[in-house]
Amino acid sequence: MKKVLLCALLACSANTFAGIQVDATRVIYNSENQSTSLSIHNDSDATYMVQSWLDTGDASRIPQNIPIIVTPPILKLAPDKDAILRFIYSGEGLPQDRESLFWINVQEIPPAPKQENVLQVAIRTRIKLFYRPEVLKTNLQAEAQALKWQHQGQKLIVTNNGPLHVTLGVLTLNQGNKTWKVNADMVKPYDSLNITLPPDAQSANGLSFTYINNYGGHTEIKNVSLN
Repeated sequence: MKKVLLCALLACSANTFAGIQVDATRVIYNSENQSTSLSIHNDSDATYMVQSWLDTGDASRIPQNIPIIVTPPILKLAPDKDAILRFIYSGEGLPQDRESLFWINVQEIPPAPKQENVLQVAIRTRIKLFYRPEVLKTNLQAEAQALKWQHQGQKLIVTNNGPLHVTLGVLTLNQGNKTWKVNADMVKPYDSLNITLPPDAQSANGLSFTYINNYGGHTEIKNVSLN
């Protein structure tokens, strides 16, 4: 989950508390379903406007040709109330041999401040949406276990020969009783990712890692073959 602050500077005091809370860190859109949804909640004591849209990875642009729509694109949310954002695929435009990745943007629009000399802060939350075709007949656990790992000097190369995105968490390399912890990123379908290792980790000959599962939690895979 990523949060972006959009600030209108009116003076020198600020409250950066997000009024709108998103109830997930990722959304999985399985193609056999006509739509999928995301719950949001207004945690504040004021009414907020909320604008929502999708992008393809560039937070500064709103693409016009994404075949998944968000409804409602804008809504008013009263204090301590919930709302449901729904995502609907048009049925055309996305590949069926691999998963597609989009980013959901939830932009809060706070009410006008009741006092003068305040810093108005609007927070945008961004989470991933994965569109997963049913014809793939696989799951994230199987694809994470099937990753190929290769040690080349100061680089660790992980290759994903499968159709799903695998978001890595923490890599734990070891050599005897010595261990190294390394943070990693997401490896796309049918792609590779180069991970820079600490200077003294060249001797590592064992690996365990975590990946982020469909529910946003971390699942560990141990005793990985490291070539």
